[in-house]
Amino acid sequence: MIDDVYEPLALYRDRFKAEHADNTAVFFEELIRRSGVDENANATTVAAIRSLDEQLAIADSSRSGWRTLRVLVVFLVVAAFIGLALFVLSLISPDTELPLRIDGLWAAACAAVATGGIALTSAKLNPAIRALDERHRSLNERRKAKMAEAQEQMAPLNRLYDWGMIAGLIQKTVPRLVLDPYFSRARLDELHHSFGWDDNFNNDKSVLFSQSGEINGNPFVLAETLDFCMGTETYHGSLTISWKGTETYRDSNGRTRTREVTRTQTLHASVDKPLPEYTRKKFIIYGNEAAPGLTFRRNPSDLSGADDSFLDKWRMKSTVAKLEALSRNLGDDSSYTIMSNRQFEALFHATNRNDEIQFRLLFTPLAQQQMVDLLRDKDIGYGDDFTFVKANMVNVVWPEHLSDFNITAAPSLFQNYDLAAARKFFNAYSNDYFRALYFGLAPLLTIPLYQQHRSHADIYAEVVGRTSSFWEHEAIANFHGQESFRHPKSITENILKTHHTRPSDGYTEVDITAHGFRGKERVDHVSKLGGDGKWHNVPVEWIEYLPVQSTSTMIVRETDGLTLQDYEQKAQASPDWQAFFHQCHTEPQCAKFRRSIVSFVAPS
Repeated sequence: MIDDVYEPLALYRDRFKAEHADNTAVFFEELIRRSGVDENANATTVAAIRSLDEQLAIADSSRSGWRTLRVLVVFLVVAAFIGLALFVLSLISPDTELPLRIDGLWAAACAAVATGGIALTSAKLNPAIRALDERHRSLNERRKAKMAEAQEQMAPLNRLYDWGMIAGLIQKTVPRLVLDPYFSRARLDELHHSFGWDDNFNNDKSVLFSQSGEINGNPFVLAETLDFCMGTETYHGSLTISWKGTETYRDSNGRTRTREVTRTQTLHASVDKPLPEYTRKKFIIYGNEAAPGLTFRRNPSDLSGADDSFLDKWRMKSTVAKLEALSRNLGDDSSYTIMSNRQFEALFHATNRNDEIQFRLLFTPLAQQQMVDLLRDKDIGYGDDFTFVKANMVNVVWPEHLSDFNITAAPSLFQNYDLAAARKFFNAYSNDYFRALYFGLAPLLTIPLYQQHRSHADIYAEVVGRTSSFWEHEAIANFHGQESFRHPKSITENILKTHHTRPSDGYTEVDITAHGFRGKERVDHVSKLGGDGKWHNVPVEWIEYLPVQSTSTMIVRETDGLTLQDYEQKAQASPDWQAFFHQCHTEPQCAKFRRSIVSFVAPS
């Protein structure tokens, strides 16, 4: 029987962290065995590349030094010729006023410097630099050859990397976490119909990546989106004005006089105009039928990082006192009633909860203490870095620690010419990914009722649909890149959205609309009072952003669990795949394989 993940912090520290590291290490060594890569031969080749890198660095430094010396010598030669020219000019035109007079002794010195410099450059510097250039070219060629050799040695391993590797390792470590090969329409429909998920959440967003799965039959989605909103940009302009005026002064005899002067002033102005803004956000959506009418929102608290100092103790005490006062206040609309675990109330601080009975049903004394441990943790996970929103049966968690982490686990991340470096990166990435995902889910795992409660949809489910959802379609479109869809006049990032899907014979046609903005130069004139007592129109140039969109068709075909390596072989040799590409009027090299799905932009 698969155990539930109770006490998630302690369980990660005492069991999961080491188990996942072991699973990852064993998996990678098995990949090496399957690939047949000769580790010793690759190490020798990489050592040769490192040696060549050091020699190239030395050659670069030496070449730079010799070139600097040549520049100095050329400068001295030029200076010497100028000196000789001044000497000759003084002999030819004795009456000419020169900036510098050169006598015969200095002229002889200049001649010696010029002759010696030319001789040194021709006989020593130029040959040395040419030799270093040739050595540098030779080293580069040898490095390219060694790099090609290393790439060839590692090619069998690089071909084995697949999209589902990290997900499979996580599921092996924590069997309660089941990760899907891709976000299916059936999984999305489950969120809609069983938990009340509203797709209005996706307005002004484009899905960059989504990893769906379930925890004991309850669905979750780890996602990254590109979010759009219209912000504001401040543009600045200036205008320099001048005018005639008079000023008084005293002449040499001490008498007061007036004179006309020209005065200048630079006037500055600014205007605020709309500006499209785009941000990337990562979050986790989780559906659970427990406490179905409960809503609340909590944000990270700076009290979670407090220690035992006098100031922090006072802050905690002050926060608890305010919560107690709020709980005693029966005159407002809040139904908030403080619980006995004051530390939990102060740190979790979900005072906007709408149902005290359901909140207590969810946050039992055990759940409260586990949440406090998670929030106060400074060493094992990431501490209190998450926003947690419950809207009836839908939970959304925004963990800050995911912001800068690449959650795609794309095979290209692991490809390397150096086996030792590949092993180090793969192990580090897999362990970091597991830690990031685990502690992203940890606020949900602290609640025992969530794992004890399975959805009705899961209990009676028998077949999981194969058709990918529009979330996955948007992610695939973004994987192809905005350049494949953007309007030619767009100068901003683009929000890629699905418009229509048309199932066909074994594949789906998806219309992708790219929403962006073109720019039009504008000028506003802002009146400013100048020092001349007049109003002046200061020009301020700005960009007006006008919406543009372009729609393209993308072909999507789900595979029956093919690996990347299997697909690459079948795409070139299988009659079925050849017929598919012929039917769609495209070539295999135009298609991309991503998470068991083949896709390409249909020819226009």
